[in-house]
Amino acid sequence: MEVAIILKSPEFSGKVDEDNVIYADAGYNHAQKIGKKSVLAVVGDFDSLGSAPLFEKTVQLNVEKNFTDGERAVRYAKEVGATKIVIYGAYGGKIEHVLGNIALLKIAKNLGLNAQIKDGDKITKLIDGAVSFSAKRGGGLSLIPYGGNCSFKSSKGLYYPLDNITLTPSDTRGISNVIESEKVSIEIQSGQALVIYEK
Repeated sequence: MEVAIILKSPEFSGKVDEDNVIYADAGYNHAQKIGKKSVLAVVGDFDSLGSAPLFEKTVQLNVEKNFTDGERAVRYAKEVGATKIVIYGAYGGKIEHVLGNIALLKIAKNLGLNAQIKDGDKITKLIDGAVSFSAKRGGGLSLIPYGGNCSFKSSKGLYYPLDNITLTPSDTRGISNVIESEKVSIEIQSGQALVIYEK
């Protein structure tokens, strides 16, 4: 089952492709512009939303907690049988919230979920091993090591190849590569990286 998780970014356009959604607290403010969807739950302590929605299934959290509403929404998606999640509304707003929202990709990977952040035509994923995906030819692609060094064995479909290259978290070499093919393949020998690309 594919599930959309809606966070509260003020810059979110409201376009959601998935039929099933989970709102994280004030992400529910986007419900009207998203339109009719199957709402699996609205998850949160409702400090941002103000109060729990009256006509939706809610998962009420304590205000004092050791995780964000977004993290609980990801874990709830796993509990209800999601195999893939697409996170919307992750960007915009406070920088610490953005960084925390990116960390949801790692939480999802640890749970065995296929996960990505979607923001307009931009996709963000946390990758390791050998991966292939469709992308916009002529668009941009950036790779940022996550959690430590990342060693790339090879790549296909990129202007600047990533053959036998190790990037550290303090390197900027992986920023703003160019997509030369509608299919991109990347093989990582060790470590993990965030890939941000146009689709």
